[in-house]
Amino acid sequence: MSKVENVIAAQPRNEFGDNASRRLRKSGFTPAVIYGRGKESVPVMLKTEEWQVASAKGTNLYTVVLEGKKIPALVKEVQFNHLKNYVYHVDFQAVDMTAEIHASVALHAFGECYGASHGGVLEQELHELPVTCRPDALPDLIKVDVTKLQVGEALTVGQLVLPDGVKVHGLDPEEIVFHVVRPTEETEPEAGAAEGAAEPEAINEQKAEARAAEKEKAKK
Repeated sequence: MSKVENVIAAQPRNEFGDNASRRLRKSGFTPAVIYGRGKESVPVMLKTEEWQVASAKGTNLYTVVLEGKKIPALVKEVQFNHLKNYVYHVDFQAVDMTAEIHASVALHAFGECYGASHGGVLEQELHELPVTCRPDALPDLIKVDVTKLQVGEALTVGQLVLPDGVKVHGLDPEEIVFHVVRPTEETEPEAGAAEGAAEPEAINEQKAEARAAEKEKAKK
């Protein structure tokens, strides 16, 4: 996990509905909500510019400051309008820093893959890893060294090197994360097939020659 505390300020939100959300966004705020552990959810709003800066760090855990109170919270969901390119709602989940949580962490390959540089293709089958850990041990992402993978080899969940305090949650250790496959080769048509394709043309030529000969005879 990043050693930097990721702090984002929030303000209470008292208006709800699509129209209210549009007004908020036009005034430079993004609607959000903090879901509590066994408590009622708290609707809030974030300054859009501050959220853009904070979210660009790619972190999972934030300290949401609301009316002077610090709330440790995970980003549960970010709802994004892809057509107009803006975030229209953020969901946080408040967490207990002393208790383990379940979360998903992005997997990224690093290193020059041996198999990929020798004719193979590196493919990633698993892009996020479900883990269990305490919130302060949650990594922003997990880097996977694929340097030694050769053509035909795979790297599985059970072979991943995880940060201290982080455990895989609910996956088969044999599930493939990365593997190097041989590229699909285009097969050339067999000789017999090529000959077979040429036969109709030869037959047509023979028929044309026969018709021409018959016409010559008719003229005589």
